[in-house]
Amino acid sequence: MITASGAEVVVLPLGGCGEVGLNATLVVDGPHALLIDCGALLGVENAPGVEKAVPGFEPLFAQGRKLEAVVLTHGHEDHIGALPALLAELDVPVFGTPLTMAFVRSRMERSGAEAGRKLRLVEVPLGSRIEAGPFAVELVRVTHSFPDSAALAIDTRAGRILHSGDFKLDATPAYGAPTDVERLRALGDEGVALLLSDSTNAEAHGHSGSEADVALEIDRLVGTADRRVIVSLFASHLHRVRAVVDAAKKHGRRIALLGRALERTWQIGVAQKILPNDPTFLIASEHLAAVDPKRVIVLATGSQGEWQGGLQRLAMARDPNLRLAPKDRVVLSTRAIPGNERAVSRLRNHLLRQGVEVFHDRMAPVHCSGHAYPDEQRSLIDMVRPAAFVPVHGERAMLEAHRRIAEAAGIAKTMIVEDGQPVVLRDGGIHPGEPEVVTRRALDSSGRILDWSDVRDRNRISRRGLLVASLAIDEANRVVGQPAVTARGRTLTLALEAELRRGIAEVMTDDDRSEPDVLAGRLRSRIGLIVKDRTNVRPEVEVHVVRVRAPREG
Repeated sequence: MITASGAEVVVLPLGGCGEVGLNATLVVDGPHALLIDCGALLGVENAPGVEKAVPGFEPLFAQGRKLEAVVLTHGHEDHIGALPALLAELDVPVFGTPLTMAFVRSRMERSGAEAGRKLRLVEVPLGSRIEAGPFAVELVRVTHSFPDSAALAIDTRAGRILHSGDFKLDATPAYGAPTDVERLRALGDEGVALLLSDSTNAEAHGHSGSEADVALEIDRLVGTADRRVIVSLFASHLHRVRAVVDAAKKHGRRIALLGRALERTWQIGVAQKILPNDPTFLIASEHLAAVDPKRVIVLATGSQGEWQGGLQRLAMARDPNLRLAPKDRVVLSTRAIPGNERAVSRLRNHLLRQGVEVFHDRMAPVHCSGHAYPDEQRSLIDMVRPAAFVPVHGERAMLEAHRRIAEAAGIAKTMIVEDGQPVVLRDGGIHPGEPEVVTRRALDSSGRILDWSDVRDRNRISRRGLLVASLAIDEANRVVGQPAVTARGRTLTLALEAELRRGIAEVMTDDDRSEPDVLAGRLRSRIGLIVKDRTNVRPEVEVHVVRVRAPREG
């Protein structure tokens, strides 16, 4: 491709650099912008009531920028989960492979974002090119735990940028063709100015496993089971679902689905001709109890110990249609996401107490990562031979480890950036840009945006407890009746309650002129200090002061 002399293109991560998830990267050429992925962050720590976080989109509107398009690498939630929030603010075309766009439509329907308006969701086959403003984007086939995944070769005036997407080099994927290494080599021959590459497993060693090996192990576990088999996996992992389907057919079993997400994935898989379009192959969950345990495989969500997941209901004997029995076999075909280890351990213990056989990835090859290990990351660098390298998609330690791999491969120009830190591609080199403000929004389970101050209040209340004092005052600021003091999340003894009432009376005696809101502030301070002095913990305090008209005598 031809590079314009002096042209400058900015690469700005909105998410995914400094954390695992929230993947969204903005490519900017003057007033024109292209967004690569638009993902959510699941499992936000220390955020009660927060279902997920999505990027703040302030940089999309900064400096008169126009977002020309969103191009997606694949359909996992950490790459598409923020689209409802984005498309609520902007009318912009979204491009992705057919399977990716099927998951996008499902996600938009669940959010209600499609109601009453036409969205521009465009299916693009692998190998195709997209024109969007000054950008030309080619979708290159890569293997991942999501079929139909793509790396993006983005031609810009400052040179070609290759974004690996989530990838691995699996020569024997369970479904579909392997990574298109020939095209990647050809792109390298033509010249790649900047490689942005997935860093998720940069701290591991060697080469990732193959989905074909996982499929063989699932087949073995199904074939040797004497009773019911339950396989728990991520709902969007169609490779793995397909492997379970193949094992079920081979061993004369049918499939039951536990979890709405799996039901949606099944419908998409059937429509995309990845899963069988045979209604007799599925067993409705309400009929499970009547089916011979040797003739069924149950697919269940909840492998991460999620309270509402299908497997959690089974483990706690809360599922209305199925009770586990001794010698049932549970296969946890996932790996515990960092932060979920304790929940997964509890889940396994609950299952074992029911006499169930449990298999997980430390016992048998029932899971393999969809992300490249260091040997594969080095192979991609060697194929592409970029002029410059920036690791993406990972925590800081992962980014650092990936940069070391690139430097060992002879890449002299490397840079580590986190969210909001731009990389400027200019004259064949990369340079740090001026940092931009990048925020994130908290969403509850309904998709409603939460104020982070409310989330912080919830955290403080969970640690300290909450005291609420309510009192009525007359025109002379005299207390009418008895103040009410209640506690949530901490014990309020009779002695402490009596002392709080005395403290309230003292404040009211000292102050007979202030307005109710000023009085409330002074009462809040006195109550907090009293409790801190007696318990060593200062609670959150709410005070409600209401002025009333004193009743007339007689």
